[in-house]
Amino acid sequence: MKYVIVGASAAGAQAAEDLRKLDPEADIQIITEESGPPYSRCMISRLADGRLRESELYFKTAHFAEDRRLRYVSGVRVERINAASRNVVCSNGETVAYDELLLATGSRPWIPDIPGRELDGVISFHSLKDAKAIAARAETARTAAVIGAGFAGLEAAYALARRGIQTTVVERCGQILPNQLDAQGAAIIQRDLERMGVRIVLNQSVAGILGPGRATGVALADKPHVQADLVVVATGTEPNKELAQQAGFETGRGIRVSDRLQTSAPHVYAAGDAIEIDDATTGRRMPSATWFNAVLQGKFAAFNMAGRARVYSGAIGIQNAVQFHRVPAISFGQVLVPNESRENVEVLSQTEGDAVYKKLVLKNGRIVGLVFVGDIQKSGFYGALIRHQVDVSRYRHKLLDRDFSYAVFAGGPQFGQRSPYRNLAGLAS
Repeated sequence: MKYVIVGASAAGAQAAEDLRKLDPEADIQIITEESGPPYSRCMISRLADGRLRESELYFKTAHFAEDRRLRYVSGVRVERINAASRNVVCSNGETVAYDELLLATGSRPWIPDIPGRELDGVISFHSLKDAKAIAARAETARTAAVIGAGFAGLEAAYALARRGIQTTVVERCGQILPNQLDAQGAAIIQRDLERMGVRIVLNQSVAGILGPGRATGVALADKPHVQADLVVVATGTEPNKELAQQAGFETGRGIRVSDRLQTSAPHVYAAGDAIEIDDATTGRRMPSATWFNAVLQGKFAAFNMAGRARVYSGAIGIQNAVQFHRVPAISFGQVLVPNESRENVEVLSQTEGDAVYKKLVLKNGRIVGLVFVGDIQKSGFYGALIRHQVDVSRYRHKLLDRDFSYAVFAGGPQFGQRSPYRNLAGLAS
């Protein structure tokens, strides 16, 4: 059997590892545009601010492929899929045949059409290459501007501030983390970042990046320009679906897959940031750029590619855990509820001073989302309640009590901890 995997991050590397366990004699080849061993994108801010060396970002060893008898082709782009003849055409001119193919092509930065985005000193914040570029610029930069206040933008701002660079974050919405937290939770993190010297400008669009030749600042719509020797653009990501799209596979916002992670083409699977998933808390299809989901999808894809059918279901699209400075935060599930979806929805919240905030979103008696800021203890327990879709209506009055725990459900027929790996029983060791 010949397996080909395109991409070597969380989903691709995990799929390769599990395929080797499932099919010890198979020919397994990974093709990736990146150079070097697989690394954690979640940790690149720690390289940018000097806390980690490049080698400490690797989540697989340098001999990962050798130990598992994988063919690991790095620095090569897959340019075309020929589904009818079951092969892929690579940028090095090689045509690689497959019996089963996995697209773990990930995502890329979404860069808005901002005048000046091509100037020297304008860097995105998505890859190891980006982190290295920011670290190099930070050696001489005195001021920096970060466009976008999502998790990536704030990670970049925190890294720059740790280096002693005067940093300004510009966000077009009225709060930081607009897609992850509500305003009350976001305000706690904003205050913490501001205490360490990060300036945050809200409700402002970027009119352009100033030059010429090299970035010198950011022009705002109706406020004075922000001086910046370095400009980081962190305005979101988009799935790398083009390879599948060009091959005629079904795509939407990402690559569309079945509950076995198969694309619309036979013998072709997809996993990770490139795909759309059915979110268990909203019922909607959406891309899900989370490390946890990508690893899990890689495992499920491996089983299905190896002919051991496994259904991937119950996924939660929004799963974020972060700590920029002193304040940890977690958001999980349906955190932001639009007005038109508020029927049978209830929001419970609790604060402790101005540093701790907890929020649960309930729909039809079941928890569908949570935000914990400042104190994230037991967030895993509440996450299990969400994943298992437990009816908690009888416990509504005590859901945020300190003593509310698994013990409440002891002996009950409706709830037990349910592992997301439950459909992968029988994995060879």
